Amino acid sequence: MNEPEFWRLLPFHRGDSAGHIQSSDALVRVLPMPTLWWHAAQRNTLILGAGQRDTAPGASPVRRSSGGTAVWATPEVLGLDVALPHGHRLAPADIVEGYRWLGETWVEALRLLDIQGRTVSIAEAREAHQATNLTAEVRGACFGGLSPYEVVVDGRKIVGFAQVRRQRGVLLQAGLHLRFDAEGLAAQLGGENPARLSAALRQRATGVEEVSGSAPSPETVQAAFRHALRNIQQIELREGAWSEEELHLMERHASV
Repeated sequence: MNEPEFWRLLPFHRGDSAGHIQSSDALVRVLPMPTLWWHAAQRNTLILGAGQRDTAPGASPVRRSSGGTAVWATPEVLGLDVALPHGHRLAPADIVEGYRWLGETWVEALRLLDIQGRTVSIAEAREAHQATNLTAEVRGACFGGLSPYEVVVDGRKIVGFAQVRRQRGVLLQAGLHLRFDAEGLAAQLGGENPARLSAALRQRATGVEEVSGSAPSPETVQAAFRHALRNIQQIELREGAWSEEELHLMERHASV
């Protein structure tokens, strides 16, 4: 058996989504070591992809540095950041393949929670992207579509991915719905028929509570992922803290 690799585990944080985006940016720009960080929103927040247009009038979204489409970040959405330096065995040059290990680890973590999921194949994701029956509003939601190696349960997405690449390394991001608020997301996306839109979103996405009958605590999910990371990737996590350089960069972001 190979010797384990050790990563830094930052403290779980529940707070402002805009602040989390700034922290994520600092994490990948400084990148002192492979790092894993969990976070969740304190209040409901619409997060748009870097190049995505604003959605419903009256919405007050924040914008993340990664691409993709809208995420309705409620307190029941658990976010995960994994920052890896370029050249790391789990950060290949191929952007899509960079998600493979993350999807496989999530499948194992969900199995430990008695949820049977699977990763999305490249062909399946391509077919979903080319579907002609999706409205612009559904396409505007991260959980309205599929990307390679994301995780689905009975065909509905339960874990979504995003990625940022900077000079020092790669930031892989994952989002898991403990409960999926399709109605809240539909209201943020706009459109003439929110009820129809929320029903369409529920056909394509789900949360842990919907598939298992109850929502586990964030700590339970984090423990399952930690076990999966150890079992599949031979990675051990060591509790750590933000570096002074990371904290300084966060302060600079906040003052802009």
